Order: sequence, then structure tokens, then C-alpha cells
Amino acid sequence: MIALYSPRYFKDRGAGLEWAIFGARMRHHEDTRGMAARGCLIPLCWKPVRDGDVPESVRQSVEQRGPFDWLRQDGLESLALSTQAEGEVRYYALVEQLAKTIAESGGTELEPLGVTDARTLPPAFGSESAPPPGPLPEGEGGERWARRWLDARDPAARGHGPGSVAISYVGADQPWADWMMGVLEQRGHEVELWRWRAGRERLPDAVARARDSAESLLVIFSHNYFAAGDTAPTEWEEAFVPASDRPSPSVLVQIDAAPRPLLVRDAQVVVLAGTDLAEAEQRIGEVLPRTRRQSQDRGGGR
Repeated sequence: MIALYSPRYFKDRGAGLEWAIFGARMRHHEDTRGMAARGCLIPLCWKPVRDGDVPESVRQSVEQRGPFDWLRQDGLESLALSTQAEGEVRYYALVEQLAKTIAESGGTELEPLGVTDARTLPPAFGSESAPPPGPLPEGEGGERWARRWLDARDPAARGHGPGSVAISYVGADQPWADWMMGVLEQRGHEVELWRWRAGRERLPDAVARARDSAESLLVIFSHNYFAAGDTAPTEWEEAFVPASDRPSPSVLVQIDAAPRPLLVRDAQVVVLAGTDLAEAEQRIGEVLPRTRRQSQDRGGGR
């Protein structure tokens, strides 16, 4: 597992559970085979994290010294944006070392962690969840019960309360998704990002997956969104035209002036093209006003 971490990553309970499960599998391998499970969990910094924000449970793994100490200070995001020759040299050196690490770990066969064990495993970081009540049923019924309980611990698998917002977007618009998440969190919303995996899922399925996770859905329309995947015209209607069983339409926010697909051309869209950040934030606030929930301690839009 490559853990692409940032300050937000260490606040995510789901990521903390994944880290804990991999850690448990690695320790089991080391205890039973007497060999270190090197390269099975690779932390890579996307955005720098202050020392005080690194959880103690993962500090040793994150701060392990090596040839890429610069990565913890600058982060991969800065490398991706760099146009300097030094950035290119660092990029190829990082890719080469990463490939070697993955190749060396290829012979390490970690045993899977059973659901029964995983259900009692606390996340390495992020918010804790209460332990399941009562004894675990035996047999297949117990396995199904445990899987349902694990799903309930995953923020991506459960519904959210009032004021929650899911943002549907494509990977090319990640900076916009991050910015809108910051704006909405500052207004008191609980926000989940749902990237449309255009090559692996239909648009209506991706939108439904996001819509079911929160009270409101915000969709980032753009040239990138319209061009992603091999989407049939009717799929745009299926995903976004309100039906009798979906009385609340999605909040559609377009960040550029690209022409929309025919069946959503007349949809109500909040257009941000041509606005500055202050006006864009105001327009988002008009369709998703502040909630009663206390605002998160997070800066405004960037």
C-alpha cells in the first residue's frame, strides 16, 4: 500500500483503519516468519505535515530517514507543479527508488486479515468508533454481521446527517474539489469527496454513489468532466435530470465555459467561469448556505 498522505489524510478514520490493517498484517508476517515485511507500506508525502500533526502511532514510519528527506518538507504536490530542472531530476530519482522498493517487496506474501480480527482493530489515526455491542454471531452469519459493522465504521459507506455534502468530480479537477471542500467546511458542512472513476464505472452509478452518501450533492462540471469516460447521452439524463423519487436536484457548479452535454444543457448551473475567488465563494454560499454546525478550523479558499 502506498499511503499518499497530507494533513487531511491523518484526520480520516477510514485511512487510519487501512493503515492499521496493513500494520497488523506486517507484524503477523514478521512474528510468524521472522522476516521484516519491508516495502509493504510506503508513506509518501503529498502535502507537508507539521510535526505535531503526525500521529504518534505512525510517526516512525513517516519520519524514517532516507534519500528523500526533501519530500517531507516540500511534498509531491510541489514536485508535480515544478518547472525547474531540479524537479525533473527528483522526479526520476523518486520513481526509480519507488519501483525498486515495490519490486523488492514482491516476494513478501502478507496473509489477509480476517474480518473477525479487523472488526476489533482500532484505526491508527482518525476518529475512533465505538466497539460493536454484544458477542459476534458464529459462522457465516457472524462474517456478514462483521462486514456490515465494518461498513458502518467507514465514512464512505454510511449516510451523513444534516448539512453534509458530497462532491462529485474527476481527477483532473482535484484542486477545485479541494478548494470547494475548504469553502464548505468553513461554512459548517461535513464534506466527502467522490472522484468519478470514469474508466471503471458509469456516470449514473458514480453520481448515485456520491448522492447516497450525503444530504446534498455538488457536482463540478467542466470540460474534464464532460470528456471523461465513454458516456452515452442518456446517461447524463439518468444522472442529473430530477425524477419523482429524487425531488432534490443536484447542485451543479461549472468552473469553465465548456458546452454542456445536450440533455443537461438546460439544467440550472452555478457558473464560476469569469469570477474571482471571492465571488465564486459567494455563489457557492448562495446555493449551500452556512449550517448551524460550528465551522471547522480551516482556512478559506485558495
